[in-house]
Amino acid sequence: MAKDTKERILEAALDMFSQKGYDGTNIRELTASLGLVKSSMYRHFQSKEDIWNALLDEMTAYYGERFGSAEHLPPVPESAEDLVRMTMRMVNFTVHDEKVVMTRKLLTIEQYRDARARDLATKHFLTGLIKMFSFVFSGMMDRGLLRRDDPEMLAFSYTAPISALIHLCTREPENTEEALRKAEAFSRHFIKVYGTENAQAEKAPSIVIRKCETGEIPAALELAWRVFSEFESPAYGPQGTEEFRKSIHDGEYLRGIEYYGAFDEDRLVGEIGIRPDRKHICFFFVDSAYHRRGIGTKMFRYLLQEYPNTVITLNSAPYGLPFYRKLGFVETDREQTVNGITFTPMKHEGGQK
Repeated sequence: MAKDTKERILEAALDMFSQKGYDGTNIRELTASLGLVKSSMYRHFQSKEDIWNALLDEMTAYYGERFGSAEHLPPVPESAEDLVRMTMRMVNFTVHDEKVVMTRKLLTIEQYRDARARDLATKHFLTGLIKMFSFVFSGMMDRGLLRRDDPEMLAFSYTAPISALIHLCTREPENTEEALRKAEAFSRHFIKVYGTENAQAEKAPSIVIRKCETGEIPAALELAWRVFSEFESPAYGPQGTEEFRKSIHDGEYLRGIEYYGAFDEDRLVGEIGIRPDRKHICFFFVDSAYHRRGIGTKMFRYLLQEYPNTVITLNSAPYGLPFYRKLGFVETDREQTVNGITFTPMKHEGGQK
């Protein structure tokens, strides 16, 4: 229980420090927000400064393990497209992870007061990025994907504009989608400028996999209904069909699902819907005209990059079992039917297939 209370204090402190700064955060107000008395805080932390340092320790480890750092270097991309994909995974994480966003606000506020916050801001906003991408670009040069140049200067040229866009997302969250588009466009422009002939000659994939924007979600749900009606509905009958139809119109059920799509130019031809909190796939459909082109496999591999080393679950329709087994899913229970929907629970242990 003590550990739970300590974690709650750190979570509340992160929230308050990111909004009010260190000097503006009052310990009595902090503990009251958790339903605690001030004296109970001293069972876990000796002072506000103790909370501050423990929080910085925790967030430094959290960020390094999930985003990367000089101590947690990412793999060297095997292609120009892999660089774009890796970059956008990192950007999406740092822009959408609530704890990281609050930490960025905290460091921005406190870098002029606290020496440790100053050093961490410099590391995470500048020098750490340069070290990471110096390693990445040196490896890409060795693979013949980038022209020989000073990898540190290339890293500085690459990370500075993207870092500026990340800070823009923090200041103006309403402009996040536009900033993410600019970040991806810049990454591709960088390849055009610094890529070798080998990288330039890479055939652009006709199918692009990416996270769906808010305005594309209705198209994803329409695709799910169309493919379900064609392949699953005949086996389920009226009850199962109606149950599925209700689910894709149920706002409460759909809340929190993230969608990843396969696009043929502007046309959505495949989609995966996943609940980030439970790592459970709710929707996995590919337009029938695009079956047997490896699109489902590509989407799932993309998802694995978004959720590395994570157990992912889903409930497979009978006709989908062979496909999911090829992806590496295994059954966790017997086939069952609930409200007319027949499915087999499955899980994937994580890792790239």
